[in-house]
Amino acid sequence: MNISGSLKFDQLRGPKLNQFWIRSLGMAKEISRLKPLAQLTREEKLFAALLRGDRQAAIEVLVDETRRAEILEQVVRLTRLEAFSSLIYERIFALELSTFFNATPPAPVVTEVFENTPLSVVQAKAHSLESVEVACATYLEQIKERARFAVANHFRLDEKFASVLKITKAFQGDALWVKGAHLSRSVYQPAHFRHYGDLDVIVHPNKFEAFVQALTDAGFASFDLPAHCNQIGVGPVNRPVDIITSPLPDWIPSGAITMHRAKDKTFVDIKVGPFERGVQAVELERIFAQAEECSCLGEKYRAPTTTDHLMLMLCNFAKNRFDNWRTLYDIHLLARSFSDKLTDWELFVERCKIESISTIAWVGLSVAADRLGTLVPDSVLAELSPEENFSTHCLTFTVSPAFVWNSTGLPMKLLNIFISPDWKRKLKLLACSFVPSSQFLRSYYGNGSKWPSFVYFVCLPMHWYVLLMPGGLVRRTIGPMWWSTKPGF
Repeated sequence: MNISGSLKFDQLRGPKLNQFWIRSLGMAKEISRLKPLAQLTREEKLFAALLRGDRQAAIEVLVDETRRAEILEQVVRLTRLEAFSSLIYERIFALELSTFFNATPPAPVVTEVFENTPLSVVQAKAHSLESVEVACATYLEQIKERARFAVANHFRLDEKFASVLKITKAFQGDALWVKGAHLSRSVYQPAHFRHYGDLDVIVHPNKFEAFVQALTDAGFASFDLPAHCNQIGVGPVNRPVDIITSPLPDWIPSGAITMHRAKDKTFVDIKVGPFERGVQAVELERIFAQAEECSCLGEKYRAPTTTDHLMLMLCNFAKNRFDNWRTLYDIHLLARSFSDKLTDWELFVERCKIESISTIAWVGLSVAADRLGTLVPDSVLAELSPEENFSTHCLTFTVSPAFVWNSTGLPMKLLNIFISPDWKRKLKLLACSFVPSSQFLRSYYGNGSKWPSFVYFVCLPMHWYVLLMPGGLVRRTIGPMWWSTKPGF
C-alpha cells in the first residue's frame, strides 16, 4: 500500500531544480547541480520512498538483487546519520518491506562514529544517538536496536529540555525554541520519530547577555570551537555581548554561540536571529509577538508560528546546501500542517517576500514536493518562483549564503549583495560600516575601555581589515594577536 502520493518533477512551477548550482559546505568547496529525485542514488531514492510512504517506488529499487545488499547497507547508514531509526523502522512494516530488510549483511557491521568530525566534538557529544554502535544479524535488527535506543533517549532529551526551560523561565517572552526540541512535539506523531540533540533557541538581542548569564549561573560554559562561535579569532569573546557586537544593529552573526553543561551533556545553541542570513529579520518583533505558547513536561515555552517556523527551516535547509533529509522532512510536515485555506499560504508568500527569501523558499518547497510529495499549491510555487537567468541559477547557492560582516571577504559580500532581492539594504549596511561609531570601535577593538579621540583612527585600519578580509584569513594572521582565541565566559 502507499501512504501518500507524490508529484512528478515536471509538474513543478518555475525553473527546473537541476538548473541551480550548489557549492558544498566545508573545505572542499565542490560545485555541483542540485539533484531532483530522478538523479539521486538508488539508496537515496529508497530512503525518500520510505519517508513519503511510497511502497511501489521502494519495490522498484529493492528488486535489483545484484545491488540490494549494498543499497540496504547504505540506507541503514543514512538512517543512522539522519537519526531516523524510529520512523524508518515503522515505515518498513507499514509498507510491508520487512522481508527485504531481514537479509543478513555479507560482512560484519562496523558503525562509523561522527565521520569527518574533530575529536573534540566527538568527545563532547558522545552521548548523542549517532554514536551508538550496533552489530546485529540483519539490517532490520540494526534499525530496530537504534530505534529502541531513540525511544528511550527521547524522554531523557525531554528532561534536559524541561530543565533548561526551568533555568530560563524568566526569559519566556524573549526566547523562541525552534527545530527538533519543538518540532518533535508539534508536527511529529509520535514525538520520538524526531530525534534532537542540541536545544536551539532564538533569543531577542536585548536579552542575549542576560540569557547567557542565566545558563552560566546554572553550570553551563561556552563551547569554544570556531564552528560554534564564528567570532573566535576575529573579534572579542570575553563577554556574551561581544559575540553579537557589530557595526550596525541589523548586522548579526548567523550563528552566535553554543553553551554546554558537562554534568548532563546538555547543549544549547543560542542565536539572535531566526533566518541565519547575517542580517536581522525585518519582522523580528512580529515573530516574537505572535509566537505560540507550548509546554514540555509541564514547563512552558514559546515557539514561532507554523508559518514562521517553515520559513526558518527553509533557510536552514539552504544554509546546509539542501543536503539534510531530517530538515527536509521537517519542512514536509510543517507544510502539511497548513490548513486547506489558501490564505495561510498567501500569508506565507507575503512574509517570504518581506524577508527576501522567496528563492530559498521556492527551492526548498520544490525539493520537498519532488522527493517527498509535499503538496504545495501551484499558485504558491508560481508566486515564489525566481527569475530564470545566469545569476539566479549559478550564483544563488554558490555564493556564501550568510552576509556576515566579520566572516566573509569583500568579493563574497559584493556577490551576495548582487544576487540578493534585498540588495539595497545590504549595500547600505556595508557602506555605513566603513565608518562605524566610536562606541562600536571601543567595544570591538578596545575591550570597551575609554580612549582619546585619536585612537579611533588607529583602530579604523584594523576594522577595515576585518570587514574586507575573509574570517579565516583574519583568524590565521592578526586576529589572535589582537583578541583572545578562547571565550572568557
